[in-house]
Amino acid sequence: MIEFFASRIRQGQRDGDVGQDVDARAQALLLQNTHAGLRVTAKTFDRPTLHRITDTALVGL
Repeated sequence: MIEFFASRIRQGQRDGDVGQDVDARAQALLLQNTHAGLRVTAKTFDRPTLHRITDTALVGL
């Protein structure tokens, strides 16, 4: 999953959608960690809270 995220981030960099200053591997690790955490969090929090968490994770791109 980490390599998938990193690959998509690098594609976004090539396309100009993601800044060149973004460390694709580090951001992929953050996204993987967030993904795992959301699976647990989804059992106890509402949808708007989950969306805020996801939005916060993606702002680094």
